[in-house]
Amino acid sequence: MPAGRRRGQQEEPGRRGRGERPRPDTFDDGFDDSGEELPPWAGLGIHPTGPGGRPIRPPRVSMDSDQDWTQAETAAARPGRRAATRARKGRRKVLAVGVAGVIVLAVLALWATNTWPFASSRPAPVSSGLVTTFQKGEFRSVPNACGAISSTLLGQYLPGKVNRVSQSAGSATQSQCTWTLDTKPDFRVLTVGSQAYSPNLLATGNGSATFSAIDAYGELMQGLQNPPKKSKLPKAQMGTAVGLGSVAFTALQVFHVGGAVTDEVTVVARERNVIVDVTMQGQERGGGFGPVPDATLRAAALAAAHEVLAGLH
Repeated sequence: MPAGRRRGQQEEPGRRGRGERPRPDTFDDGFDDSGEELPPWAGLGIHPTGPGGRPIRPPRVSMDSDQDWTQAETAAARPGRRAATRARKGRRKVLAVGVAGVIVLAVLALWATNTWPFASSRPAPVSSGLVTTFQKGEFRSVPNACGAISSTLLGQYLPGKVNRVSQSAGSATQSQCTWTLDTKPDFRVLTVGSQAYSPNLLATGNGSATFSAIDAYGELMQGLQNPPKKSKLPKAQMGTAVGLGSVAFTALQVFHVGGAVTDEVTVVARERNVIVDVTMQGQERGGGFGPVPDATLRAAALAAAHEVLAGLH
């Protein structure tokens, strides 16, 4: 402000400066349409002055022109643009997180299934070849031995009244039954047994049920040909059996107990994984019993084996 005119100081009479104007009593918007200068205390009404003390005022803003409206709208739209920019950045962040999540899940899936697109090919593991389940055509059960032999066969080879029938084994996979005729002059005993073998990793070959039965068949044959010395059992005279199961054999043993002599014929047949074991014995002499021809014993054992095999399903 001019030094000669301070707020709160009274003016000296007769010293009115150039360009000074009487203080207006009222004002509306800080501008005077007449172009006169606003009083110094009017705040925002103070503007720089040009030559001659004429105030230099900023251009008045008019909302009449389209350009002015455009400038006003642009200024008002700036906060909305910033909000939209922030929203776009937020969406980009969400999209980036989603894509990263999908990539992580894809990598985990490839790792879990071992299907890496650029991994070196590995040879497939060699199968052990062992069989642990029943194969096609193998049997899971055997018929009940006591019901497998017909009354016709019993009447033919055990004539008379059978004194005793006993079942020493009875289950779905194994069954054994014995008929005893003890009426002078006949003493005859028929024993029929059958067993369906299961897969066994200790068996030869691939461990299947059939290989388990093959092993059992060989053990029975070996036991008859060369019985253990401690058993004191006689060695058997081995024979063949044609048309009975997949393979079959016969064996004849003669037992001497006291003064009696007993002959026993064994027939062993294998059909896939089932072993049928039949023995027919008759006392040849001693104690008032006998004799029973070996041919009769052999025929009875073969006939019984046929009936048991016919009952397999």
